[in-house]
Amino acid sequence: MYRKFAAIAMILSWLLLTCAPVLAHHSVAANFDQTRTVDVTGKVKGVAIRNPHSQITLEVARPEGGVTNFYVEWSDKNALVRRSVPVAKIRVGDIVTVNVNPSHRIPDLGYFRTATLPDGTVISDCGFAAFREGIAKGKTGC
Repeated sequence: MYRKFAAIAMILSWLLLTCAPVLAHHSVAANFDQTRTVDVTGKVKGVAIRNPHSQITLEVARPEGGVTNFYVEWSDKNALVRRSVPVAKIRVGDIVTVNVNPSHRIPDLGYFRTATLPDGTVISDCGFAAFREGIAKGKTGC
């Protein structure tokens, strides 16, 4: 009886350890429409540059009146630091325009492409593939 229980426990442990990372990962291409871009202008309510994903929250005026929160997903903190993206320039209270790839399923959600700050500065992120390609060609960044 003990051996059967131990075998089942070992199999379940192996499944949890090997399958959990696959289930936890989600693809930008699967969740966001990379064939379209949308400009969203609003007041920055929050900036969370963190792992595993960063997020910017904008307070956006609705055309019919009132306001709503628009959420901008972004890369992880480690990757943004490695790519030298000046994320500290995006400040709570500023009015910014963020260009995003909209979500396939969720309204008021997009994936970061660029941000235009109040002074006209444009922050962009080349993304992992372009960064990796640049490193392969001897560049130190995007």
